[in-house]
Amino acid sequence: MLFEIPELEQHVWLSAFEAKPKSIDHILQGALGQFPEVCIQLVDLDRVPGSRYLFMATYNAVKSYRSKQPISKSLAMEVLLFISGNRQINEALKQVGVTSDTSRTGALAIGNSKDQVMKAGTFVTEAIGGRNMDNLLDHWTSLRIENVRSGFGIADKEIRAIIRKKEPVASAIERLAVERSAMLAVRK
Repeated sequence: MLFEIPELEQHVWLSAFEAKPKSIDHILQGALGQFPEVCIQLVDLDRVPGSRYLFMATYNAVKSYRSKQPISKSLAMEVLLFISGNRQINEALKQVGVTSDTSRTGALAIGNSKDQVMKAGTFVTEAIGGRNMDNLLDHWTSLRIENVRSGFGIADKEIRAIIRKKEPVASAIERLAVERSAMLAVRK
């Protein structure tokens, strides 16, 4: 999936893979070497709340990074922090980072050149060794619901308070997670 953020002059590529990358460092270093103007981030897909959430977290991270007081020293880390909704890098990695337990991976590429972002996305796809399955971005399993609720500290009472009539629980969880991520910018 490719999105454009006109007001920030950025393009965002999001995709998902039913695979765990063999070497995250190799992928990130390789992408940085070939596409120095593109930011790449990989996350455990079963720990993040969907494509809309990833896009909003990325949007907020880019805005924050360009502000006078970014949270981190690199856009990649800023993106990771906003995806996790957490200001601590170690906690963010624990919450949404790819681990030995990861079986589905979410990937992002962010940059001002649509062409370079797409090429970086192709590089990531080939490096992961699977084929991208964008439909997984919004496919909620019971494991994903539990992981996201746990990672973002979303209680039953909170879900009951905001869920709309006939709304899927995953949608309510995603809205609560978006709120937590957005609060990161406020707490700077």
